[in-house]
Amino acid sequence: MPTKYVLDSSVIAAIFFQEPSSEKAARAVENRELVTVDLARAEVANVAWKRVTLFNEDREITTKALQMSMEFIGTSCEVIPTRELVGESFQIALKNKISFYDALFVSASLREGVPLLTLDKKLEKTSDLVKLL
Repeated sequence: MPTKYVLDSSVIAAIFFQEPSSEKAARAVENRELVTVDLARAEVANVAWKRVTLFNEDREITTKALQMSMEFIGTSCEVIPTRELVGESFQIALKNKISFYDALFVSASLREGVPLLTLDKKLEKTSDLVKLL
C-alpha cells in the first residue's frame, strides 16, 4: 500500500461528515503522507453548507466538523496552490471531459507521482493513479 496519497475533496469530506464511506476514508489516510489542492478547502466548506441548508443537519455539529476538516487540511496535508496546476489541469479536463475542479486533483496526483484517493467513480478512468475508495 502506498505511503503517500493525494486526497480529493470527497475523501476529506467523508472523513469529517458522516456518510457510508467515512470509516473506510479515515482508515485509508492513517499513517500516510497526504497532499491536496487548495480548492479542497472551498469544496469541503460547500459540503458543510449543503448539509445545513439542504439536508437540515445540525448547524453546530456541522460547523465543528468543518473546523476540524480545515485544521486537517492545514496541518495534515501538503497543500498545492491551484495556480501551479492550471495549465496541465485544463488539458486533463478537456481530454477526459471532466470538470476543471476534478482535473486539479488528477493533475496533483500526476505531479506528485502518487495515487489520488477519491469517491468519484468518473475520475477512476482518468489515470492509472486514481484509486476509488
